[in-house]
Amino acid sequence: MSTVLSILGALILLSVLVTVHELGHYLMGRKLGFTIVEFAVGMGPAIWKKEKNGITYALRALPIGGMCRFYGEDQEVVDGRCFNAKPAWKKILVVAAGPVMNLLLAVLLSIVTLAAYGNYVPQIYEIPETDSPAYRAGLQPGDIIVKVDGDRIDYYNETTAKILAASGERMVLTVDRGGALLDIAVEDAYNAELGRNYIGITMTAARQRYGFFQSVGQSFRYVGSIIRETFGFFGTLFQGRVQSTDVAGPVGTIAYISEAVRYGFETVLQFAVLINVSLGIFNLLPIPALDGGRLVFLVIEAIRGKPIDARKEGMVHFVGLIALFALIIFLTYNDIINLIRG
Repeated sequence: MSTVLSILGALILLSVLVTVHELGHYLMGRKLGFTIVEFAVGMGPAIWKKEKNGITYALRALPIGGMCRFYGEDQEVVDGRCFNAKPAWKKILVVAAGPVMNLLLAVLLSIVTLAAYGNYVPQIYEIPETDSPAYRAGLQPGDIIVKVDGDRIDYYNETTAKILAASGERMVLTVDRGGALLDIAVEDAYNAELGRNYIGITMTAARQRYGFFQSVGQSFRYVGSIIRETFGFFGTLFQGRVQSTDVAGPVGTIAYISEAVRYGFETVLQFAVLINVSLGIFNLLPIPALDGGRLVFLVIEAIRGKPIDARKEGMVHFVGLIALFALIIFLTYNDIINLIRG
């Protein structure tokens, strides 16, 4: 029963995040005078409907997303109320509002997370070897690593990557030792046998608390670090250096969220921030059938002063949609194989 409830909770959370995306389109559309036909939470058959001011609001049976449907959105221009009849700059704002809404929600949720639970920072747990670069430099157990060569550590998981990317000859670690910030030079960190930097410390994740205003400032850095990691992942993806276990489709995403639900609300909030950032960035990529692909055509329309032929644009988006469905099927298969393998 707990597994079923966890999966249901994951579906509801994912549906809420997608609905927030559609809410961005809806709010901007209403603000700029677009005619909206329907705003729905969920997919599939409607289990509840209400019409107000010419807009149908619906709750649908399957908790796997949402929808904001504009009048004449995928049709040739028929009258001035159609989506395609509106100025290009207005359409750009409406289309971009969905991904931007996800990114804004990510910032808001990160503020809540940091204010309620704080963040995990890298603290040196022990220095087991007396001949290690860390020991020779004077690092001590209990030191909290704040910066690597002046590059700020925003959260625990990025510490190792920054140490590996630093100069092996000499790197400067800024540490918090009992409230005092110290710059400690670590020399000869490159280990030829390992083929990478090795300073010889064992780290632990120490929880650091923040006040509300500190949480606001930290949230932008926190979300910014996730955005950098996301773009870094896309870079490795295009270079073909991603393994099957590094990506997740719908099944894998639900499995991860349901696992987070079992761990507690803090983990759910952290996953919600990560998924919101991923949704926002992925939808802004210039891929046909996604918001980013539509934005490309709208920018071209704004430059040319007239739209591209609707049939040609529709064909491009159709091909993109087929490719997207193929990717989803592949990722779903990959998720199932990974779950079977454990």
